[in-house]
Amino acid sequence: MNKSMNNSYIEVNLNTLRENVRAIGRTLPVGVHIIPVLKDNAYGLGLVPVAAALEPMEQICAFAVSHVSEGMELRAAGIRKSILVMSCALPFQLETAVDAELTLACARPGFASELAAAARAAGKTAHIHIKIDAGLHRIGFETGDELMALASELSEAGGQISVDGAFSHFSDAGDTERVEQEYADFMSALRRLERFGVHVPFRHIACSAASELYTGMELDAVRVGRRLYMDNPEKEHQTGIIRELASWRTYITAVYKRRAGERVGYGKGISLDSDRDIATVGIGYGDGLDERFAGIKAPVLVNGRQARILAVFMDQCLVDVTGIDCAPGDELTVFGYDGRGGFISSQDQAMLISAAEGCGLTSALSGRVARVYTDRPFE
Repeated sequence: MNKSMNNSYIEVNLNTLRENVRAIGRTLPVGVHIIPVLKDNAYGLGLVPVAAALEPMEQICAFAVSHVSEGMELRAAGIRKSILVMSCALPFQLETAVDAELTLACARPGFASELAAAARAAGKTAHIHIKIDAGLHRIGFETGDELMALASELSEAGGQISVDGAFSHFSDAGDTERVEQEYADFMSALRRLERFGVHVPFRHIACSAASELYTGMELDAVRVGRRLYMDNPEKEHQTGIIRELASWRTYITAVYKRRAGERVGYGKGISLDSDRDIATVGIGYGDGLDERFAGIKAPVLVNGRQARILAVFMDQCLVDVTGIDCAPGDELTVFGYDGRGGFISSQDQAMLISAAEGCGLTSALSGRVARVYTDRPFE
């Protein structure tokens, strides 16, 4: 993308990305691998560029995505490491997925039989990680009789399916009691599978938050998504070792002097209680700017100074820049670094409008936000 032709761009520092992975690796026991979770276009930051930057790193054993299409995109881009599709692949996707050597989540009765048929058609061995439902109740085998039926399916599949691992997902990483129970249930399920003759050589359950908050549950690998890009939003748990690597910047398109009592925005809009300088900015909710930012007058950075969002439309927004020397073409930073030493955390911005993490803000960015990559050292 040519950022000069786009009204905004998100700058992603790949050097910081790799430094974050190294920092995570230093917190893990020796021999524990890292599985970057690159779903939803790597949380909006660019699936292929992020994977390409990380693939040479030795501690990374695989990548995780949600959809077969994401795995296929990585394969088409030349990514050769193992790719785990964590959601249920659709029946009509199986043969193509096997041919591309994607590792699929085996998470429902009948899946192994369907996959074995697809593997025969593709002339290849299918690879799976068994998904255990330890409490989230989204997809996966519960820890009871379903596992015996799965073992039977796998036995009938013969050599068409290779069980490469098993995984689960905590339903609430912040609830210690639930985490401990779900971890115990996962380990119990693995023991049951072994008793039924299903050997599981690789196990993973910890996500970003769990890898920050708990020790002893790392098993063979931890899956990290948000933690690749930003630190824990819960201040009391912040590790302090992860730096944000993405900065969303846009531009002022016009600046107007508005008088007290005038209204700005659709409908009743906002009534100004004093004379104000109002900048029109060239992004809106069509670009991924959350409309709730207007309701809380979220901060942004303009020429090293803090300004406030007043209204958000589809393609534009209004920002109060009173007292700030600015003009059309000047940059405005929604989150990240502004190039002048200023910084607004995406985590802090997200916490202003909900309990969601900052990766929800980057995931929401539309295709017309240019993705720009740099490798410069963090300053």
